[in-house]
Amino acid sequence: MVSLTSEPQNISNRKLALQIIRAAGPLSRAEIARRLHLSRPTASRIIDTLEQAGFITRIGKSLPTGGRLGELYSFREDAGFVLALELGTREARIAIANLNGEIITRAARILQLEARDSVLPQISLFVNDTLDHFSEPSAKLLSLGVAVPGIVHSTLDARSGYIDAAKVFQGLNDRPLQRELEQLFHLPVAMENDVNLAAIGECQFGCAQGQKNVVYLFVGRGIGAGLILDEKLFRGNTEAAGEVGNMVVDRPHLYQTFGTRGCLEALASIDQIVTASKASATSEETDMSVEAFCRQALAGEPHARATINTIVEYLAVAMINLVAVIDPGIVVFGGDLSELPHAEELFVQPIAQLMKQHIGDNPQLRLSQLKGDASLYGAVQAAISEVLNRICPKGVNRGEGDPHITRL
Repeated sequence: MVSLTSEPQNISNRKLALQIIRAAGPLSRAEIARRLHLSRPTASRIIDTLEQAGFITRIGKSLPTGGRLGELYSFREDAGFVLALELGTREARIAIANLNGEIITRAARILQLEARDSVLPQISLFVNDTLDHFSEPSAKLLSLGVAVPGIVHSTLDARSGYIDAAKVFQGLNDRPLQRELEQLFHLPVAMENDVNLAAIGECQFGCAQGQKNVVYLFVGRGIGAGLILDEKLFRGNTEAAGEVGNMVVDRPHLYQTFGTRGCLEALASIDQIVTASKASATSEETDMSVEAFCRQALAGEPHARATINTIVEYLAVAMINLVAVIDPGIVVFGGDLSELPHAEELFVQPIAQLMKQHIGDNPQLRLSQLKGDASLYGAVQAAISEVLNRICPKGVNRGEGDPHITRL
């Protein structure tokens, strides 16, 4: 299980124990201890904690083997639910999931988050409406995971839970949003950058499962990366790791400015395809879609092909440099790029060929399996991790005046 933070060993063992029981249960205490490589007394304390918290339950005795029969423990899928909220640049989305990470219901809505005072009322209304339509009226809600654009400060100081550089939604910036949401919903909140959570999502539920070192490259109107190193999210000294859109990819660019955008972002984002597709529209067309432009590129139309090739070259330069430093086992291409027609042939395969010329055997290069859901699934996993970090028997039950929701 990929972790958002470095954590005490006892918490890590609880997470691993629950993960083992979820995946392979029902299991006896002896078998859980064996799989955790822990002593029986230590494993028993973990099992007792999980049982008291309501996450696992006894379902009978193990089969006789000539010795003493042991209790069998199984994961309780009805232990509670988590909320996941993605404040996306096109729309906000919310999901309700069980502790297996299975999304039970979801909803989407366009929110106007540019004005500071409108942020909490809109989020509260969106969450309330979704919960009102949830088919489990007595559901125990355990935590909320939130994916946001911008840099999220997670260090334990006065800036913890603040967001910086959310270019699209100025209303999110420079405020203790995490603490505000905790006070609003009376739930523990885990909040993280959307691209970082997309990386978590792919590691937990997508094509990067089982990988310890992962680069998730988001290519949309912006460019950014989520970095998983040794199964932990890497944030960097100022928590701005992964801002690869700022990479300078050629010497002349050192002396250029790109406005509010970084060098790579200005040269290789999806905006380049949007601009080129508009310029390629015929007199009968008011516009050419990006999808049609990609199909033209695959067919060999010179202008479309040249545009795609330029983007491929810039992305390849960035990935050659990043892979040479990090040495990941897999690079996952996500964002809008992963949903373009023929993305494998137009982007992934030529990038792999260029990388091989310079760094030899590549890591795996894959298109995102979760595509546009990567950040949402990452927020689900962040919420689950928050629950496991806190392992306690208390949850919040709906149907009792909705005490966890403050209606604005």
